[in-house]
Amino acid sequence: MSSLKDRIFIVSGASRGIGRAVTDALLARGARVAALARNVSALEASTSPDILPLAVDITDRANVQGAIDTVLARWKRIDGLVNNAGAALPSPLAEVSPEQARLQFDVNVFGTLYLCQAVIPAMRRQGGGRIVNIGSATVRHMGEFAHMGIYGGTKAAVERMTFELREEVKADNIGVTLFSPGAALTGFNEGWDPGAMGAAFQAWLDLGKNSDGAMDPAPVGEAIARCFELPEGMAYDFVELRPNRPTPKALF
Repeated sequence: MSSLKDRIFIVSGASRGIGRAVTDALLARGARVAALARNVSALEASTSPDILPLAVDITDRANVQGAIDTVLARWKRIDGLVNNAGAALPSPLAEVSPEQARLQFDVNVFGTLYLCQAVIPAMRRQGGGRIVNIGSATVRHMGEFAHMGIYGGTKAAVERMTFELREEVKADNIGVTLFSPGAALTGFNEGWDPGAMGAAFQAWLDLGKNSDGAMDPAPVGEAIARCFELPEGMAYDFVELRPNRPTPKALF
């Protein structure tokens, strides 16, 4: 029997990609998951009583707090949080608009902060919990993609926040992990401006002919779920999972 059976988790950005994969991995372990997303239509098709789809704008602090209150009213506790929701808009730094930059900071930095702030009081009251913040390998690896300066900057901010938070809450028996995934087949570029996408792709090609490939989201979700299976009093500080199969960029 999994150590996560009947534990209560919150996953943001849960409707697709890595968020959906970690949601599925937690459900498979018998956990209960509050699945947060802007559009929950894909989640509402689930018949599992262990999933609670919630439409949430994580850039709205009051909206976030309302969602956490809903989870607590239903399940009385929160054992884990996966801060997965993210936004990326490719653009050269010399040309990025204030609106594009602000959106990425609002979702990636402030959304992560609001969710952490909302769950920590409950975790303190119940005697502990775990938080996994999703970073990005773009912080350390230029070859992940091109024109990702703002996105990478937001994820660098998430990393620093995560390391600071770990020190603030470890005395409360709250473990905090930074999980940094490399390229994955998540549909993350859905809705990108075609012109910006084309320019970024060409700049990425100019960095070299090959990449390290792209991962299926399912094993990434499994790796994140395992962060919650450690014995109490232990936590991964930092995990980076990247593809490891040289692949011609022409195949993307």
